[in-house]
Amino acid sequence: MIWYKFHIGDYISHTMHLYDAEDLAYRRLLDWYYMGEKPLPLDTALVARRIRLDEDVVTPVLNEFFEKTEDGYINSRADKEIGAYSVRVELNRRSAKMGGRPKTIVVPKNDPLCNPNRTETEQKQNKEITSSKTTRFSEFWDAWPKSPRKVGKSTCEKKWKAGGLDGVADQIIAHVNALKGTEQWTTGFEPSPQTYINQRRWNDGDEPENVFRRGV
Repeated sequence: MIWYKFHIGDYISHTMHLYDAEDLAYRRLLDWYYMGEKPLPLDTALVARRIRLDEDVVTPVLNEFFEKTEDGYINSRADKEIGAYSVRVELNRRSAKMGGRPKTIVVPKNDPLCNPNRTETEQKQNKEITSSKTTRFSEFWDAWPKSPRKVGKSTCEKKWKAGGLDGVADQIIAHVNALKGTEQWTTGFEPSPQTYINQRRWNDGDEPENVFRRGV
């Protein structure tokens, strides 16, 4: 295989003890193993010459990170990656044989959202349906601090959409972010999101200034 996944975290945690030359040896051995997709030779002198490093550097690396078998040195982690890669190649081959993935999406003629002959009323209704899928409620919900009062997400979302609050989303989110730093909210006395929406608290523009902030 001409490429493989390199898990940096795993590699570092397993090779922190290696000297620079040993680290280089391991990387070259892995490259060779993945390229050939087969065990490395048992002849350590040959292996050392192949990766252009001294045998006394290569041998301990082979013994630590590879398993010696009758067929040669193997690496179980690499074998799993090679196996998964082979499966993907086979699936791609079969897909190509069947014509591959469709390049275009065929839309039924009776699809109300894609029929150019639909009435003006239908176009307006479909536009409203499409636009309703786009909402900034998730940004509001993510901005709200985690607490026992953060409940009723679905109900809040319905009220958000019913109130058409996407139009004032920037104001609402900025207000919530300001209130999160106040002592009232950091000590657990914030309102529930549903109460906040019902009472349209973001219109209380001076609220963040009127409550005590937690000391820094």
